[in-house]
Amino acid sequence: MATAPSSLPGFTEQNIVLPQRLWNRLEQYADDTAREPGEVVAEALRLLFSGAVPTAAASVSGVAAEDSESAPIAAVASAANSGNVEMQLADVTDEAVTSDKLFERLCQVMEAVDKRDGFTGSHSRAVSELALALAKAMDLPEPEHRELEIAALVHDLGKVRVPEEILGKRGRLTADEWALVKQYPEFGAEMLAGHEGLQGVRQVVSAHQERWDGSGYPNGHAGDDIAIAAQIVGLCDVYTVLTSERSYRPALAPDTARRTIESGAGRLWNPELVRKLIDTALK
Repeated sequence: MATAPSSLPGFTEQNIVLPQRLWNRLEQYADDTAREPGEVVAEALRLLFSGAVPTAAASVSGVAAEDSESAPIAAVASAANSGNVEMQLADVTDEAVTSDKLFERLCQVMEAVDKRDGFTGSHSRAVSELALALAKAMDLPEPEHRELEIAALVHDLGKVRVPEEILGKRGRLTADEWALVKQYPEFGAEMLAGHEGLQGVRQVVSAHQERWDGSGYPNGHAGDDIAIAAQIVGLCDVYTVLTSERSYRPALAPDTARRTIESGAGRLWNPELVRKLIDTALK
């Protein structure tokens, strides 16, 4: 066990206690390229949550990075929520992608995730239904429909590792908070790693926040480098978010949401998908 080494850049105090080998990896991560403090914290959490180090051996008493002291501590506290969800997922590890038991369990899990993110309805189920309708409108092969339906259902799974006070924050996120939020697609993919039948789903979950012009995250992929299933889920997610009532704002009218989507065609989203969504799936 070791306290935070002073070589990590940007920290104003060092009071984290973690396994020495994790700190060694974080030092290397910070030294490879210039990293913001929030990126280092997010990487530490990713390593912990992914099982790269034993979480039982880690004790985090606090960390203070420039401009943000609460987000990293709160993020570690949210591990309890993540553990709860992962226990529920463990019960269906061996279920096939076509299993009704798997689908119903995922629906239950995602209802809880939606509530943490400030949705008043079944957001994830709505994204799943719209994505399936768009896939059919795009004439995607029928064998791919079930995998897409599930990927759309669990696209926000990784948000269970993001504190509720960040998810529901009405003001501008700090650099630390935003660095953590941008990790959630990969968090979700990691949480599904033990499900052999969901490897295709994991790829969609990881990439659904990528954008047509490369401005998305976590990897900045663009155009056709983004799998069509991830493009579909990302677009349907945005439309459903816009038209969903949340705990801190009312839903937009469908016409307003459609105009918003159209304004991003060719920039944020595949223009063909936008056209199909508006002309067929939303009819």
